[in-house]
Amino acid sequence: MANYKIKTLTTFSGFIDFVQEHCLHDEILFRGQPVDEPLYPKIARLHLRGDFIKIEREMFRDFCRRAIPYINLSPETDWDWLAMAQHHGMATRLLDWTLNPLASLWFAVSCPPQLDKDGQPRVGVVWVFFPEKTDYVTPSLDNSPFSNYGTRVFQPRHVSARINSQAGWFTTHSYKTRENKFIPLEKNTRYSKKLLKLCIPPEAFQEMRFQLDRFNVNAASLFPDLDGLCKHITWHKSIMDD
Repeated sequence: MANYKIKTLTTFSGFIDFVQEHCLHDEILFRGQPVDEPLYPKIARLHLRGDFIKIEREMFRDFCRRAIPYINLSPETDWDWLAMAQHHGMATRLLDWTLNPLASLWFAVSCPPQLDKDGQPRVGVVWVFFPEKTDYVTPSLDNSPFSNYGTRVFQPRHVSARINSQAGWFTTHSYKTRENKFIPLEKNTRYSKKLLKLCIPPEAFQEMRFQLDRFNVNAASLFPDLDGLCKHITWHKSIMDD
């Protein structure tokens, strides 16, 4: 039995009405997913070659060493480095969230619905997270995102244009060494009652994409680089084929 509430929203206007009615304070976080999967960090889905903690640190050190020629702003802490790695696609113990509800909706519906094993289109979801002050961690040189002090919420510095344009926040997830696994946020007793799941039916994806684009929420605005621009142009010019 889920400890969080579930609601289905079938229209863009219904999504806006929900946000206006229920999401009134500044630091409510949103996360859009094209399919309903557990709230795991990406690295939890990998089968690493060897001891998890050891390999995770090796991946992180390798990124820090090799990323320098490609960046303009030098990260100051491990939190900065990890946030940058996350936003450029590396598997980390971070999970992406945003303060922007429209951005989260775009991530849920930006592509045609995925199909399940029976060929049926899958539901998208937008998670709404209501953290409390005690759930936050303040990144600094004196603490580390790799410390297993529990899953926490943090606001990254804007060390990349993508974090800025997406109003990005993160949860950093603790690795349970004894169980050799991460605990999904929706099953974490500290957080499950602070979550709400909004289900987006597959038949609503297309209309919501169109409406989001009218509000300039699209690949070009959320990924302010040539990759995002090319993705948006391709979608826009093939809109009738979607």
